[in-house]
Amino acid sequence: MRPTPPRCTFDTDFILDDAQPAAADALSTPGTKGLYLWGPVGRGKTWLLDTYFENIDVTAKKRVHFHSFFRDLHAAYFRRNFSIDAAIDDILSTESSPASLLCFDEFHVHDIGDARLITRMLDALFARGVVLVVTSNYAPDELLPNPLYHPTFLPTIEKLKEELDVVCVDGPVDYRSGGASGSRFASGSWSLEPVLGGHTFAELCCAARSTGDYLQMIETATSVTITEIPALASVDEFAAQRFANLVDVLYDRDVRTDFHALVPRHEFAVGCAGLDTDRLVSRLSELGSP
Repeated sequence: MRPTPPRCTFDTDFILDDAQPAAADALSTPGTKGLYLWGPVGRGKTWLLDTYFENIDVTAKKRVHFHSFFRDLHAAYFRRNFSIDAAIDDILSTESSPASLLCFDEFHVHDIGDARLITRMLDALFARGVVLVVTSNYAPDELLPNPLYHPTFLPTIEKLKEELDVVCVDGPVDYRSGGASGSRFASGSWSLEPVLGGHTFAELCCAARSTGDYLQMIETATSVTITEIPALASVDEFAAQRFANLVDVLYDRDVRTDFHALVPRHEFAVGCAGLDTDRLVSRLSELGSP
């Protein structure tokens, strides 16, 4: 039998919008399931997750960004001779004991290869009784949206809905759109001024690079400069997705980033309908000016 997730006192100094109390209540008074928080970008899902994680009275717990976790899972999977159980043992380890609570920020599934490993990962986590609390921009039924592959992922989607209570956080305000949030990332800029040095967009996003490459690149970085950024609609879908992944990593690791582009920020994503474009635009909206 799955253990009851621990309670969390959800007292904050912030006024919650119309959609956030339901999520806060679900986090404060759990039943026997984990939780899947989903909704549009910038609605406070990560803030809710972090507040929960900081206040929950659990010693063996982990809070991870999905990009980083999946990079580590891949590495452990190969290191452990393709044993998903051994890989899960490795990545659940904490200073005290294996994590009984795992908080995922920005859970998503875009690639069929990743989907297969994610299915095995979830099966292993649920079999161990690990409580999952997940944030996502996608409802469970929208995961792996490619119509060629989506039907193969339906059993995993149903398993997610069985194991986790699904709560939509769809308040009226994108809180990132108001400008700088005080983070290092938000202290960066979007500029049309050319600059010498830094990394060019083509180097980072038009070549075959993984999210793990971006994580390695910024491992010790406190600031990054990216140059010659074109309109997103002018590059192929793979380059656009890589740029969205790169910004995800820079944002999650809170790295100051100066973007030197060929188009104004408000025109950058016009005509682009990539999977993560809304989140990308929302995050870039936090940047200041040079």
